[in-house]
Amino acid sequence: MSTRETAFARALSMINGGISDKTVVVGLNAAFQKRFVLPPSTTLTPGSVHRAETVEEGLGGKGQDVAVTLRHLWPEAPTRPLALAQFVGTGPGGDAVMGLLADTMGEGGAWDALTVRTKSAMRTCTSIVGSDSTTELVEPSGIIEAEEMESLMGRIDALSSTDGKAIGAAALCVMGSMPPGCSDDTYGDLCSSISGDQTLTVVDSVIGLKALLASLSAKRGSSSYTGGAVLKINASELCRLAGVTQSASSEEDGVLLEELKDAVKSFLSQYSASSALDYMAITDGRHPAHLVSVKDSSLYRLGVVALSSDQTLYPIGAGDSVAAGTLAAWLNLCSAEKSPLEEKYHEVLMKWKHSLTIETENASLQNILAAFAFGLSCGSASCLQQENSVIARDEVLDLFSKMPCPTACD
Repeated sequence: MSTRETAFARALSMINGGISDKTVVVGLNAAFQKRFVLPPSTTLTPGSVHRAETVEEGLGGKGQDVAVTLRHLWPEAPTRPLALAQFVGTGPGGDAVMGLLADTMGEGGAWDALTVRTKSAMRTCTSIVGSDSTTELVEPSGIIEAEEMESLMGRIDALSSTDGKAIGAAALCVMGSMPPGCSDDTYGDLCSSISGDQTLTVVDSVIGLKALLASLSAKRGSSSYTGGAVLKINASELCRLAGVTQSASSEEDGVLLEELKDAVKSFLSQYSASSALDYMAITDGRHPAHLVSVKDSSLYRLGVVALSSDQTLYPIGAGDSVAAGTLAAWLNLCSAEKSPLEEKYHEVLMKWKHSLTIETENASLQNILAAFAFGLSCGSASCLQQENSVIARDEVLDLFSKMPCPTACD
């Protein structure tokens, strides 16, 4: 048996009963992250020579970022093993990623059960951190070969069935882009294999979106379906998908409410998303976020706590922390007995949820409003840490305590 097969056999043996009580994070386009940190008060000037004060190495890629945040929210790995479906390249960069993941995820989990090492080299993403902004340089990914995709699908099939009967994960998070060699149907195929009647799904990707939405829609056709699906998307990205022109000159200026409403309506129609999604969680940087209840197209505004401009912020991976925090809180509120979220987090979530004065008879909507608000707090907290998607418990709790209650948009 090869080293790779031995690793998979070990991981498989640690997931007793398949994945029915596990979280699967699909982030196929993994990366090795470098942070090139400029001296204080130094801004990045194109065409100039810059000397770094420090150079740091870490994990990159949206799926890895989600796993990092979940690891901080779920500190006891054995109580909630999560599997990270990803392709990790060969060479020193890939070896470094595997070592960093092992250190981050801790012992006792099975995070690597769905990780496939590839023949192509590991890509590197480089963040250049200046005093006023962070610039990201992203290398292209290597091509995924057919046998590598077959290996991933085979692993998922092995974990997604018990005695020949298909089962589904407790939660699924689909993140980011796909490396070359993956078809547009890949995320849809993975979703079909991983999710079940009770799976809570958060999607933070627009790649292969129609196939993915079709897969989610098919799952909802079951009479025993009790799961849920949320599309987390940036407001400007939503406008581009929907063909709505923004009046603002840049994304930094935010999206107007009427533009957002038009984009939601157009998107739901163009992508036939109403049969696939329960909610849309729309972020807009430092501007207020919005939640859409797809069933009746109602729109809710969630304020975002402003961060101090006196400190250097590290926004790379913040959106991924929003996705992770939203999923973790949603799972906790929908099924606390299955959730390993720390008790303190659970307490503040319940308190915040019960403080809501809108839609008090709609428990499902209140759950996702509280979960999204918590996710936004995780995203803000990650901006205070240099490493991608790392969060500090006290900072999350402080930011969440300052989150204003959501309001309905007329």
